[in-house]
Amino acid sequence: MRLMSGVPKRERSGITGEDEGGSMTVRVEETEIDIRLAYRWLSSVAYWVSQVGSPPLTGIAAAMLIGYVLATGAAWQWAGFYVAATILLPCIYIIWLVRHGQVSDFHLPIREERIRPLLFSLAAALIAWGVLQRAGAPAPLKMLAAVNGVQAMLFFIVTLRWKISLHCAAAAILSQLALTFFGVGALPLMLSVPLIAWSRIHLRRHTLTQTIAGACLGVAIVTPAVYLYL
Repeated sequence: MRLMSGVPKRERSGITGEDEGGSMTVRVEETEIDIRLAYRWLSSVAYWVSQVGSPPLTGIAAAMLIGYVLATGAAWQWAGFYVAATILLPCIYIIWLVRHGQVSDFHLPIREERIRPLLFSLAAALIAWGVLQRAGAPAPLKMLAAVNGVQAMLFFIVTLRWKISLHCAAAAILSQLALTFFGVGALPLMLSVPLIAWSRIHLRRHTLTQTIAGACLGVAIVTPAVYLYL
């Protein structure tokens, strides 16, 4: 009993100060690993949300939505023309710029790199709108071409001084069109706008202000177009 009384209580229990410090270090390291894994998982989700919600894909979805609503062979043909002229051609141009080192990324993360693609998109949208107008294409597709042209023009002007989210603008336009054609049944689609905004912010491609501005501008463009054409 006398021998045991001379031994510190901590040592008698078999746990030393070094053991406690080591276990705390292990727990901290495990927590850091968990945080890094969670961040990587969120980054992966944000990447794919950004890819699926990219302006070309949302633009194609908008054209297909109108083709579905009109449900005629002619409407689908005009929708195909619209997609080729206003989406595929600008995408091919951007890919060409990327391969020739003129821009760094297909998503154009640097503000100055957006100017030429926006001018190209503006020209393509205006030509498409002129063809659709003169050929007597369905009004919703003429509206979509007009929206595309106005969007390209406004984004070009804004991009000269500031960076704004094309992803959020395109998502807002698609959501507003779906709400126009399908009513409250399209409300769940509107959740895509904040989701895409989060992905752009998480990937550090935009700030919160830039995503909100993009979404608001998209709604501001498509709302009067709906009343003018439909």
